[in-house]
Amino acid sequence: MRAKKLVILYAVILFLVVFAITFNSVCSIARFDVSFEVFSMADEAQAVQRRMEEEYNGKSYLFFGEEDVTGIVEEEGKGYFELEGFTKTFPNVISFRVREKCELFSLESGGVYYAVDKENTVLSKTEGSAVSNLGGSNTAVYGIGFADAQVGQTLLVAEEDAAAYAAVTEVYEQMDEVLGGARSNVLSIRYDNSFEGLVGGVSSLCIEMREGVMIWLIDPLESAGDKARAATERYLALSDAQRTYGYITASSESGSADYTEETPPFLA
Repeated sequence: MRAKKLVILYAVILFLVVFAITFNSVCSIARFDVSFEVFSMADEAQAVQRRMEEEYNGKSYLFFGEEDVTGIVEEEGKGYFELEGFTKTFPNVISFRVREKCELFSLESGGVYYAVDKENTVLSKTEGSAVSNLGGSNTAVYGIGFADAQVGQTLLVAEEDAAAYAAVTEVYEQMDEVLGGARSNVLSIRYDNSFEGLVGGVSSLCIEMREGVMIWLIDPLESAGDKARAATERYLALSDAQRTYGYITASSESGSADYTEETPPFLA
């Protein structure tokens, strides 16, 4: 009787071992279906795909989780990649998307430039210049106060500059729309909350275009978008030669933008 029980026990154990081996074989990861939305980091995207296959192909489907993907995406994307749509399809397929975050511009503080996306997430920190992962430089933003933040964190603008930063963002969006892409034209945007050259010390935005012409928006907290659009349309009307020098000014009084080759009175 005892021998019979041992035989049954051994049979059950053998069955469980065979079942576990078979189940593990069937439920081993066989494929990663990954879609990438990238525009400047194709090599990094390939590195994500390669590491997933090298490190997890054939590993247990059951014990594989989103955190395994997140670690690799963060390492290879260096702050610029975002994981989306992670799913597991039984018994052995892993699917997800990787999106490259787009830089909006770089805010400067103490010689350090914080590249941010439209959600104000810090994508990179560099010293000395507004470097872009696209090559060249981002549009640099000066004169806005904010707290220090690390890559991956949200950059928090100082409360007293919140309205000014909203105006900067609105101005950039309007210029981006009119120009069909502002990155190649707008070099920097500088906010001054009490420009001494103006009556009453009202605020201003000075926009430096890459060709050389300077755009001044007077009192930008009032109708920032309208002034930016008027100034950008005036810029587009200039000849190639005119874009290398001179000044475009848009103020609340005129409701339009004027171009002059001479230094404006408020800068003299």
